[in-house]
Amino acid sequence: MQKNILLIGASGLIGSELVQLLLRDDKIKTVKVFVRKSLAITDQKLREILVDFEHLEDFKHEFQGDALFCCIGTTRKKTPDLAAYKAIDYGIVLAAATLARSNQVPQVHLVSAIGANISSKIFYNRLKGEIEKDVLKLDFPTTVIYQPAMLIGKRSESRPAEFIAQKLMPFFDVFLLGKTRKYHSIQAKKVAESMLYNLHKPQKGATVFQYEKMINTITASSIE
Repeated sequence: MQKNILLIGASGLIGSELVQLLLRDDKIKTVKVFVRKSLAITDQKLREILVDFEHLEDFKHEFQGDALFCCIGTTRKKTPDLAAYKAIDYGIVLAAATLARSNQVPQVHLVSAIGANISSKIFYNRLKGEIEKDVLKLDFPTTVIYQPAMLIGKRSESRPAEFIAQKLMPFFDVFLLGKTRKYHSIQAKKVAESMLYNLHKPQKGATVFQYEKMINTITASSIE
């Protein structure tokens, strides 16, 4: 049976890659993206829902499908106010997940980050830990959390510091072995590929995917 997909964060680094993978997948019937403005993509599978994310509950009836992908996020540069930052990274994600759960959507896939921890002194890591904790509380039949480190990929907006870090990180990656391997950089497309694989091979309960586990699912997908 073909699946109907819900996605927030479709214009981001991982989200944009995931949209393309979903649209090319014969097992996917529809891809419903919740966006502030159009993605300017023409595809019969794609359905854009233009929303005000501050009033996402007005679109509760639209949160029906087989899986919700949460790829939304911001940066301190774009959103320096911490309350506004939390409203996006935490508030929008939890609102979308809550609406999907109330409509019996069986799967949620959440892009978090390595280092997510509710006890962290670092705001970003603590916030990621909080959203992980509260999405888990919703008790979806299947919850998959992805914790990438440095993401490699071309963004639509200019981020000079990140661009430099992306160029340098592969040189440091070779030294990341054993327990430090989870900090290995990863292409945004690879994260999206792992998400697609887990959509079609869902596990019951909650699972956390870090670098090694994401790469392993991609390898498994290529073998099948």
